[in-house]
Amino acid sequence: MKELLHQPIETPDGTPLFTGPEFPLSREGIAAIHAASLKVLADTGVRFASESALEIFKKHRFRIEGQRVYFSDRQIQNALESIPKSFTILARNPKHNILIKPGVTSFGMGRGAVNMIQADGSIRRGTKEDLIASSKLCQTMEELEHWGPLIYPTDVDSENVHLWAWQTMLKYVDKPYLYINRHQIELVALAYGTSREEMTRRSDFTRSYGQTTAIIQSPLSMYHEDCEDLIEYARCGIAFHTASMPVAGTTGPCTLSGLVVQQNCENLAPMVLSQLVRPGCPVFYGAIGGRADMKSLTPRFGSAEARIIERAGVQMAHSYGLACRGGAGITDAPSCDFQAGAQAMLHVLSDLQKGPEFLPACGLLGSYVGASLAKVVLDAELIAQARRFLTPMNPTPERLAVEVINEVGPGGYYIEHPHTLEHFRSEFFVDSIFQSLTYEQWSAAGKKKAVHLAHEKAQTLIDSYERPPMDPGLEAEIEAYVERHWIHG
Repeated sequence: MKELLHQPIETPDGTPLFTGPEFPLSREGIAAIHAASLKVLADTGVRFASESALEIFKKHRFRIEGQRVYFSDRQIQNALESIPKSFTILARNPKHNILIKPGVTSFGMGRGAVNMIQADGSIRRGTKEDLIASSKLCQTMEELEHWGPLIYPTDVDSENVHLWAWQTMLKYVDKPYLYINRHQIELVALAYGTSREEMTRRSDFTRSYGQTTAIIQSPLSMYHEDCEDLIEYARCGIAFHTASMPVAGTTGPCTLSGLVVQQNCENLAPMVLSQLVRPGCPVFYGAIGGRADMKSLTPRFGSAEARIIERAGVQMAHSYGLACRGGAGITDAPSCDFQAGAQAMLHVLSDLQKGPEFLPACGLLGSYVGASLAKVVLDAELIAQARRFLTPMNPTPERLAVEVINEVGPGGYYIEHPHTLEHFRSEFFVDSIFQSLTYEQWSAAGKKKAVHLAHEKAQTLIDSYERPPMDPGLEAEIEAYVERHWIHG
């Protein structure tokens, strides 16, 4: 039996498949990616299009040519040693605080779609009502532990859309907050009962007032505004991950190993800058790359290759002692169909088997372009199903049921046995969306597909939403802040 368990798994053509925890990179592979990354950072460098960032690097005697900054092994190692290996992201309601460390997962709402996909497959632009509805879902569903702007409303003018969206976040949600850029810091700080100045005076970085994303443009470039955002996040000790999002074949090397090298460089370089600004600033890794469809050159983030890229990123993050941001339920499908479900479940199962820890993206379709309230509910169902699937059996004497089997005997029936009545609620996962009907039963019930049932559940949850309490004085402060900063045409 032992020999059989250790036989390698192969496809019919002899290609080896995943057989253990060293996937997709062996220890030697991780070392090779790290060594290649050091070479790229030393020889090619990273472009920082910001005088502020370049001055910080100059002050610390980095080699600079124009806007390119080059990194030594020691400089990178110093930064990695400075980053805390675990920290807490605070929520306005402390019961929703989340821990960021390797091995602790948290799922959250998707971010940044422009189109809403209806249950019938129709498409339209997002509205304020859509963002409010998705925020209510985020607050109501326990599977969603952090907020994201699932959809950007098009019925708010572009100058004010972020201000309106973040006021919506503060009003409808008391889970950990997100910053989209440095200009939201004062507004979000109000909800946490602090200020930008108080954040900068802190010395304890084991707790962060919310979290955010540092943007790096593939390949190997940080634009001016993104550098300025990162510098301010670091000054305030706001936890961030790097959104390294290279696409194999277009904005990154076609080979997955090469893409992971670039992804690694695009994580390490911003981390170094953050630690120069504020040693100890909480940072975690970002692995959200994909590959191109070489017929259309569109990115595919729901593909099998995207999952390999993500898992390799997790391995690199963990080799540095860092947690990792990935995604949850990402699909290339434009609607909630079989493809969407299959790709989403592949992703969720990958997430929960030594995958990334910080997992926004629930509710997204079409490689981040589309969003669906039904997909939010379906993703939550997949997360619950996957967690049940990955829960180990517990073969205690009671659960081994030897005496029960003996009592029922050959040809017996277990349905009325006390053992069944005692255990079935805890032993079996209860579906809220997935159906188990005959065709005739399904037809008589209106031929509703999972997407229709999920949409109905989303509406029920939204209708039952209860707004989290907020001090009237704080709410007035937030409204006054928004009014002061609103750009009137």
